[in-house]
Amino acid sequence: MAFNTEQLKTVFSTHPDWVVEQEGDCVSISNDEGIDVFVYAGETQVVAESVLFPVSSVTDTSGLNELILKSHQLVPLSTVGISSISGQEYYVAFGALSVDSKDSVLVEEIESLFANIPEFLELYEDYIN
Repeated sequence: MAFNTEQLKTVFSTHPDWVVEQEGDCVSISNDEGIDVFVYAGETQVVAESVLFPVSSVTDTSGLNELILKSHQLVPLSTVGISSISGQEYYVAFGALSVDSKDSVLVEEIESLFANIPEFLELYEDYIN
């Protein structure tokens, strides 16, 4: 089943600990720890992304990037990349799923992303101002 924004909002609104809002063509999900995830359904995949920190706050970019590449397998189901948001670059954590995924798999992906973000931040803290 392919998802649209309204269907994603309905799926995620069933979680008791999340605040779910529609923002344009995305769904914004906030958990009880103040972490925000933005979810978008495209033609072939559903992408969930959360901002970690600005690239400008990194004290050793090459060192951090090397750590990210070497430690990726320690935090499965989520990936770290760099996205440009309103003209500024940020490190982001994200995951992607097929648009044919079951509702429960979509919820599991968001739960995993919420669980992995604090791990990423702790792992990278020596490289962030």
